[in-house]
Amino acid sequence: MGMGKTRVRTSAKLQRKWISDFSEKEERGEYEPFYRTQDVTSSGFKARIPCPHNAGRVYHLLSQNETNTLIQLLHDPLVIDIKEQYPVTDIAKSKAFAKALEIKHPKHVWSATDKAITFDFVCTLVGGKKRAVSVKPKHLVEHKRTNEKLMLEKTLAESLGWEYEITTDEQKNSEAVRNIFRILRGANLPIELVNEYTDFKDHFVRLLSKRTYHPLRNIVHEVASIKGIDFIDSFTLMQHGFWIHDIYSDPEVALLPEHSPYYLGLKVNA
Repeated sequence: MGMGKTRVRTSAKLQRKWISDFSEKEERGEYEPFYRTQDVTSSGFKARIPCPHNAGRVYHLLSQNETNTLIQLLHDPLVIDIKEQYPVTDIAKSKAFAKALEIKHPKHVWSATDKAITFDFVCTLVGGKKRAVSVKPKHLVEHKRTNEKLMLEKTLAESLGWEYEITTDEQKNSEAVRNIFRILRGANLPIELVNEYTDFKDHFVRLLSKRTYHPLRNIVHEVASIKGIDFIDSFTLMQHGFWIHDIYSDPEVALLPEHSPYYLGLKVNA
C-alpha cells in the first residue's frame, strides 16, 4: 500500500484510497493486512511472524494477545487460512448497522472520517466456513464503548454468514500457548528432513515405552544416534510430530526437554 497509514486526522479521500488499494491486492490474491505494523504508531508490542506454510507471507500483529492467538490458529487443524487486520470495506453498511444498533460508528482519531471496521482475524475453516475472531484484553470486554464495537463487529460478521468469536488475554496467556511456541520450529520441515520423519517416529515410539521416566532430550538424543543424524535435526523432527498432532502432551504442563514422557503425559498417535 505504499506509504504507511495513520489513524490520526484521516480524510475520507485517503480512506477510500486505502480501501481501493486493499481490494485490488486481495482480488489479485496478494493479501496484505489493512493495517500493518508500520502503519500503527505505538509504544506497545507489535510483531511480524513469517507464515510457516507459505514462504513470503508475513503476519502483522498489533499486540501480544494477537500474536498468541495467531499461534493457536496456526496450530488448529480446522483452520486452513488466516487473514489478519481484515476490513469490512463497505463503510456505508457498517454505518447503517451502527445506526440500527444505536451506537456511534468508530472514527479516526481527531477526524470526522469513519473508520473501516477491521477484524483481528478472519479464518477459513475446513469445509469453507469463515470465522471472525476479535482479540481483546479481558478488562476491556465489559467496557461500554468496547462492548459497542464488539456488538457492531458481531453484527457485521453474522451478516456475512461468518461465525464470530471473542477471545481474551486470559484465555491466550497460558502454558498451552507457550507450548505451541516451543514446537513452532517443527511446523514446516526442511526438505532434507521430510523423508526422515516416518522412520524417526517409529524409533521414537519404540523408545518411549522403555524410557518413560527419562528426560525427553535423552530419547531424542538416542534416536539421533540410531539414525545417525544431528541432535538438532532429531529434536526438530520431534517438534514436527507435535505440530502435526502425531505426538501429544498435557497442554498445561511445560513442554521442556528435561521433563520425562511420564511427567508430560506424552501420547503418540500410532
